Amino acid sequence: MNEKLNKTEDELKLNETSSKAMPSESVLKINRELFSDVSLQLRGMLMPESKHLLTLPPAERDNDSILKLITQLEYMEFFQTLSKDSKLQLAERMHFVVCQANEFLFRQGKIPQAMYLIVSGVISLRYRIDSTSESGNMGRWPEKILGQGEHFGEIDLLRKRPSSVDAYAVGYSELLMIKAEDFVLVRKSFEDNNQRLKLYLRRTEPFVKFNWSEEELNVLEVFAELRSYLEEIEIYNGNSKDKSKWSYFVASGECKLAREVAYFVPETGPRQLKSAKDGGISGQKVFKKVVQFETVKQGFYFGVGEDFGANRVLATPASECLLIPRLVLVFKNRELLTKMAIDLVNSLPSDQVVLDHFLDYQRASKEVENLIKDILESKPSRLIGFKNVEKKPDFVKYV
Repeated sequence: MNEKLNKTEDELKLNETSSKAMPSESVLKINRELFSDVSLQLRGMLMPESKHLLTLPPAERDNDSILKLITQLEYMEFFQTLSKDSKLQLAERMHFVVCQANEFLFRQGKIPQAMYLIVSGVISLRYRIDSTSESGNMGRWPEKILGQGEHFGEIDLLRKRPSSVDAYAVGYSELLMIKAEDFVLVRKSFEDNNQRLKLYLRRTEPFVKFNWSEEELNVLEVFAELRSYLEEIEIYNGNSKDKSKWSYFVASGECKLAREVAYFVPETGPRQLKSAKDGGISGQKVFKKVVQFETVKQGFYFGVGEDFGANRVLATPASECLLIPRLVLVFKNRELLTKMAIDLVNSLPSDQVVLDHFLDYQRASKEVENLIKDILESKPSRLIGFKNVEKKPDFVKYV
């Protein structure tokens, strides 16, 4: 070693064990310890030795390495839904493959040989319209781009049909391959979701006012997504700079519409809130508030190219939305999609109507609160369910 190197105290201690350069195995071990707290996603999700393991025949894979591999795979959402036995069998049988840029994994119309999970890189799915190419659609639909952690190829294996799309690597990509003969290990995890997806695709037809052909439905099973929400969360914002590529259809449950409104309180007259858009606010303080003003159910759509302004959509717990790539709808019927966008904008209330709704809700809530307090003060024992209860409850939860 070059004695002129400026080593730190730790480096000197590390090198005391040998006068020679450390073997590569030791370097790898040290690196693992240094980065043990870094998520596997940032490290490429799979360790080099795990990638090598998955290139070996199943009979040559040792148990310890398989268990380490399973621990790493659990960072992928796909594996989090599988049983321990399924994970073990997959780790014993699936394969690690590498694709170069523009390399095809499978072609439309060919018998599918496997499904894939993306470890790193980007994969593009594209559907070529062979039978009924319409003017203006360039002979194919827009591409669906997939990234790390996503999977593809499972739908055609599930439906036992030729591949509905082409799949190719946009750049250098690393993948996990589950062969068709091993698909039985994960088949059940896809069946229920696929049935519901196809059902909801059919239910969109009355709202978009056209019917999907059987060929289009087959491809939409690959292109569309069915998303479930376990908590109240904002899923769409008209002011977002990152415009969504999806058109949304509420499939089940409810979503809430909300809007950020600017308002002021007039100094004279009855208590009311006035939209700041109405003018006449010189010298008065302007407030802003996000107000929920409507609940929408199955069939409501958004993200069809409308100017959604300051409106937002909040998913409620246990709700589901069907997501269809907007460009697919554009290719199908641009004029109809434009009309859907206009109808949606025209159905939204003005800021003043939203403010009136908010004020009415506040008044109603206050009246309910006062009513409950009056009842509790007069008949606490009857409501609480105990005899001779004189102490009032600390709080009352109400809707």
